[in-house]
Amino acid sequence: MAALCETLVQEHEVIEQVLDALEEESHMVASGGTVDRVFFTGVIGFVRKFADGIHHQKEEKVLFPALCEAGVPKDGGPVGVMLNEHDEGRHHIRAMEQALVDAAEGDADARENLVRESLGYVALLRAHIQKENMILFPMAEQVLDMDQQQSVRNAIDALEEESRSEKAAHRQWVADMRRR
Repeated sequence: MAALCETLVQEHEVIEQVLDALEEESHMVASGGTVDRVFFTGVIGFVRKFADGIHHQKEEKVLFPALCEAGVPKDGGPVGVMLNEHDEGRHHIRAMEQALVDAAEGDADARENLVRESLGYVALLRAHIQKENMILFPMAEQVLDMDQQQSVRNAIDALEEESRSEKAAHRQWVADMRRR
C-alpha cells in the first residue's frame, strides 16, 4: 500500500482483528451464548480510544482536510461519505453500550439489540476500511502533490508520536483479546 497512508492502513489491520472477534462473539450471543460484558465493554473502549480517538482523528484532522484543500469535494464526495460513516460507526457504538446497560437492567430485547448493533458496526467498518484502502488512499496519492503529501505525512507522524504509548497499550489489548 502507498507510503502516504501506510500508518492508516496498519491501523486498519489492528481494527480488523477486533472486528473479527466482535463478529464471532456476536454470533455466539445470537445463538444463545452468554453476553461477555467485559469483552463488549473492552471493544467499545478500544473503538472509542483507538479507532475513533487515534485513527479517525488522523483522517479527520489531517488527511480529509488536505484532500478538500486539493479540490476533493467534502459534500457529496468521498470525504463526506467517510465522515458520515465515522458518525454512523459512533452511533452503533453508543447503541451497543446502551444495549449492555439495558441487558444489565433485565431488558429482554437487549441481547438482540447488542447483536444487531455489533454486526452492523462490523459490516459498516469492513466496507469503510475497504473503501479507504482501495479508493480514498490511492486517490490521495494522485490528488495531493509531493509537498502536500509530505505535509500530511509529517502531521500524521506527529500525531503518531503523541499516541505511541497509548497505541502500544491498545495493540497489547488486541493481542490479549485474541488469545482469550
